[in-house]
Amino acid sequence: MVKNYDVVFMNKPNTTAANILFYGCKDLGFSPYGDYWRQVRKLCVLELLSARRVQSFQFVREEEVDAIIRKIHEAAVNGDVVDLTKMLMAVSSNIVSRCVISRKAEDDNGRIHFGELTRRVMVLFTTLCFGDFWPSLKWLDYVTGFISRLKSTFWELDLFFDQVIDEHKEKEAIDETKDFLSIILQLQKDGLDLTQDNIKAILLVFFL
Repeated sequence: MVKNYDVVFMNKPNTTAANILFYGCKDLGFSPYGDYWRQVRKLCVLELLSARRVQSFQFVREEEVDAIIRKIHEAAVNGDVVDLTKMLMAVSSNIVSRCVISRKAEDDNGRIHFGELTRRVMVLFTTLCFGDFWPSLKWLDYVTGFISRLKSTFWELDLFFDQVIDEHKEKEAIDETKDFLSIILQLQKDGLDLTQDNIKAILLVFFL
């Protein structure tokens, strides 16, 4: 479907949330059809989501699944009640986060800051934005605090991604582990035309 109707899918209205959180819609999902979109799509399909690349992260999936099985077993032995939905969501978030930036999104108690941030992003994307449907009522998004919540979450995400990117650049010479961010930074170094904001927008979409 997407393969045959790329133009139809890509030429869709951008939302207020996407414009703010994705650096002016620089991600794969909301960027308009054109040279940039084709470049990002090629990056994702050939470099990040190829069968070979996905297979290389099998150890991450195995470690996270093994960890949740151990937790469930320990809870059963101790007669404790577990929130399986919460545990499965944490495992999913951790697998994605470790593949993308080599760090967990959640700890055992769900308290790592980035996991909370991504949940806030998902809530904001599903929140009614008056301006997206009725432009004349855009002022209501300011009155309800929706715009301020978007901007606050954006600045926290932006700071987090800047820190992660800086850390990756510092350890590049000594760390042979290649997560998605490391691959993108290497391609950028080799001449791929991507700004830091482009990279942050591409990274965020993997967590949604």
